[in-house]
Amino acid sequence: MTTNISECVNSILKGVRNLPVSSLVKATYGRLAELFVRKGREAEAQMGTGKQFSQHLAKCIEANMKTARCFTVTLYDRDNSEFTVAETAPTGSFSLGSYRVSLASQTCDCGYFQALHFPCPHALACCAYSRVNWTTYVHSVYRISSVFSVYRMGFTPPIPEGFWPPNDGPTVIPDPDKRRAREGRPRSTRIRTNMDEADPNRPKRCGLCRQPGHTRRSCPQLGGSSRIGGH
Repeated sequence: MTTNISECVNSILKGVRNLPVSSLVKATYGRLAELFVRKGREAEAQMGTGKQFSQHLAKCIEANMKTARCFTVTLYDRDNSEFTVAETAPTGSFSLGSYRVSLASQTCDCGYFQALHFPCPHALACCAYSRVNWTTYVHSVYRISSVFSVYRMGFTPPIPEGFWPPNDGPTVIPDPDKRRAREGRPRSTRIRTNMDEADPNRPKRCGLCRQPGHTRRSCPQLGGSSRIGGH
């Protein structure tokens, strides 16, 4: 949910994005078919072992449980399951912050409970305090059955090019003027300002000694260093 979609597309199509459009579509179709088969097998294998939630959720819950060991829970409303959770140092000497947790509305002041739709460390501490199973507050999207249903769809193998039906549509011819130049420096599309314009009255200076009247190749210092090196 935090990765830019363009970065995801670039990582998947890396190595084929410079190919023609037909090859690009074929590569995308093949990558998707491979992904759905692999993820479907993984989800089916996890369902066979009796697991209820995905491996990603299991790792997150395990990490949250380790964090929730240093919390102090106070119950304010038993009917609506309203709590406050105070984070304390491992020694219990001072508090690191306090958060309001509502198991009924599945919200927490930290924001992770309502954003990720599974218990954050503060909500897990409240579940342990109330002796409530935390699985009740996990969204169904994290269940293995839901993951397996995503990758249940199959793909039809593409028809080889030799068996394609004849094309009765229009013939598309690319415009050669729109073709990107293969050689040379690409043309800049940046809007130039007065700062980019060179002063014609300003003398050119050497890139080595910064003196006017000559260039780096004909610089006297360069000639002197080469003669010293030769001797």
